[in-house]
Amino acid sequence: ETPASVVRADSSFDPLIGEPDANRANMFGIYMVDRFGNKELIYRDVGIGSLWPTPLRNRPRPPVLASIIDEPDKREGTFFLQNVYQSWPKLPAGEPIRRLRILQVLLKTTPHANTPRVGLANASPGKQVLGTVPVEADGSAWFRAPAGVPLSFQALDERGMAVQTMRSLTYLQPGEHATCIGCHEDRSRVPDLRFSARAMTRPPSPITAGPDGSRPLSYPILVQPLLNEHCTSCHAGPKADGGVVLTGEPQGSFTASYNALAPLVSYSEWKSTPQSNAEPLTYPDRFGARASRLMSLLLGGHEGVKLSAEEIERLATWMDANALFYGTFDPADQLRQQQGKRIAGPALE
Repeated sequence: ETPASVVRADSSFDPLIGEPDANRANMFGIYMVDRFGNKELIYRDVGIGSLWPTPLRNRPRPPVLASIIDEPDKREGTFFLQNVYQSWPKLPAGEPIRRLRILQVLLKTTPHANTPRVGLANASPGKQVLGTVPVEADGSAWFRAPAGVPLSFQALDERGMAVQTMRSLTYLQPGEHATCIGCHEDRSRVPDLRFSARAMTRPPSPITAGPDGSRPLSYPILVQPLLNEHCTSCHAGPKADGGVVLTGEPQGSFTASYNALAPLVSYSEWKSTPQSNAEPLTYPDRFGARASRLMSLLLGGHEGVKLSAEEIERLATWMDANALFYGTFDPADQLRQQQGKRIAGPALE
């Protein structure tokens, strides 16, 4: 009798069904195979292939995970942020974060990245500001947000300027409770169960609406009224100071004031140069209002101009929303916005 250790596959007791025709659907059986390729048939059904055998003996039932969905008929869910200061890149030392700004990233429904443009930034996604929620002194936040909407967050300082901006998207399902550790925390970290978040000692915060003109985003409504009050007395007409015209008259795809001021804002865009072919990360103090020459000029009291806290927040909201002009990709609505008219804006769906 030949030892099993030297029996080759071609001398197995039961050849595979389908050999040599390997295309038959029922060719698969359950075999015991040794290291030399010898096969011993355990089970085979001529009517159906045995591709995915399932053990049938009794075994303990695996644990049932609790659902993170609550009241699925609701059109919102909640986010819990354990500690905004667990961040990468690190937030500036000693810079308190007071609020989170909640932005909706608009769906692109027209061809080509810049057809039509929504601002000066190349290939920029559209945005609108849903509002802000408070951040507790320990860095925690708990708030309600609409479900089924692409959302992005910004960590704001005491003046309402973005210290850090989320570079990706997140969603909620109806009734979902989502949790994150920090503001883009290190991937190797896990939640600190010893941390008792202050935000969890109260009900989740509703979103407080942003300034007029931020939802849907509209530069003529959000920014131009400030310029009319503080700037156009010197920056209008053919004799405008420095040749800088800050009126709301249409100029190309935007307005005169937007074309003059947007280049002074540190916005993010896709670049195609020998050194860079990607959209840059928003490192703290390199993006938006906190990094913009325009905000620095105004906070320095340019020509004696003094802005209220509400006016600073309006400008910061615009700059931090990537200094966009339009809050829509619809050409007809863009024309209305350029003329200073209000539009309904994108649906929250």
